[in-house]
Amino acid sequence: MTGASPFTLVIAGDATVKSAQAVATALRQAIDTHPLVQVDTQTVTAADVTTVQTLLAGLAKATAEGRALSMLSPLGEPLRQVLQGGGFVGEGPSAGFWDTQTLQTSGT
Repeated sequence: MTGASPFTLVIAGDATVKSAQAVATALRQAIDTHPLVQVDTQTVTAADVTTVQTLLAGLAKATAEGRALSMLSPLGEPLRQVLQGGGFVGEGPSAGFWDTQTLQTSGT
């Protein structure tokens, strides 16, 4: 993957269970097509635990296929709130995926 330019997947608008299939499909296609994928959630207007599960499934897929998936910072405020409110930050296998830099708000 050295030298490859990352592909940026922008997830915008409502990323809740209502649009989970579309988000999952876009994420899967990006991972299948590009060795390095960055996810931009700055314009997400709504997120829920399904959003988090979809992103974690994408991380697992990318890792299993020897590809890379990362989050651009700052995260969209709705997603950041779900992560912090749901206890998804800190210890655990996804701890590096949601690091302190991506969890900062755009004003900090």
